Amino acid sequence: MTGITPIKSPVSKSGNVILEEELSCQLIIDAYKRDYGIDVSEYFTGIDNVKIYKCLDTKYRFYFPFSLAGKSNIYEELQKMPGYYELRLEHQIAESFFTPNESVLEIGCGHGLFIEKLQAKGISCTGLEFNQAAVKVGIEKGLNILSQDIFEHSKEHGGSYDIVYFFQVLEHITQVNEFLQACIDVLKVGGKLIVGVPNSNPFLYKYDKYHTLNLPPHHMGLWDTTALANLQNFFSLRLNGVLVEPLQDCDYDRYFKLQAQQLKSQSKLSSMIIETFLVDLRPTRIRRQLQKFITKWVPGRNLLAVYHKPAE
Repeated sequence: MTGITPIKSPVSKSGNVILEEELSCQLIIDAYKRDYGIDVSEYFTGIDNVKIYKCLDTKYRFYFPFSLAGKSNIYEELQKMPGYYELRLEHQIAESFFTPNESVLEIGCGHGLFIEKLQAKGISCTGLEFNQAAVKVGIEKGLNILSQDIFEHSKEHGGSYDIVYFFQVLEHITQVNEFLQACIDVLKVGGKLIVGVPNSNPFLYKYDKYHTLNLPPHHMGLWDTTALANLQNFFSLRLNGVLVEPLQDCDYDRYFKLQAQQLKSQSKLSSMIIETFLVDLRPTRIRRQLQKFITKWVPGRNLLAVYHKPAE
């Protein structure tokens, strides 16, 4: 069922939203248990399906109800996974936007891996992080990491930073409007806001709707290039550009498996060819080169948007 609903967009705060589809709560619960050994059933008490709405003002898509958003305990479990906090390609790309003597704020900094890298360049860094275990590690390394949210931080640090940035954070947020406004408040005029999010169109969502960590309670929003560009219509921001990460080697097999699955109902022969020649069960140099050539223009997992705060 679709149509205008009383649900309000987390971005525009208007009721101009439509219900697009629903996902099975039980399948989500099963996925977390199977893939990570985590029981998330408490989040889904009393509901059978998770709804996905689209904000018609911005094209941002979000999960509902908002009460599904993960609490600190789930992140404490997930941080035990190898690589949950690590430097990614988006960090390498973003690094070019920072220059010495700037004052920067990272929201959701983990234990400060990127902050360490920036401080080595002479950049003054502050980090905000909820995960107490991660905060403890960062402080032990001598980093300025605060157990504080951006709402509290903005009360005393208005116009303080040249750059505010966060990677893999915005998709967890349900209070998107209030969160982004607080980020803008702590920026100096002309300062940059750098936002890294998963690319939910098309790779992470279109063909893999039940990809575990892209579901509640871990993720609450589905961002794409259009939704990111439309933020400047609702906030004091001007978009410098959105960079789309290319598909990475580690995702080739998953990409082709998903393509083969989609083709099964249309062309069993095409599906079989993809599975035989492009799904890398036993890696070979020729197969990897073929995968790389075919996916050269395929968008990858992540997006990086850069904005600036204009003069009023």
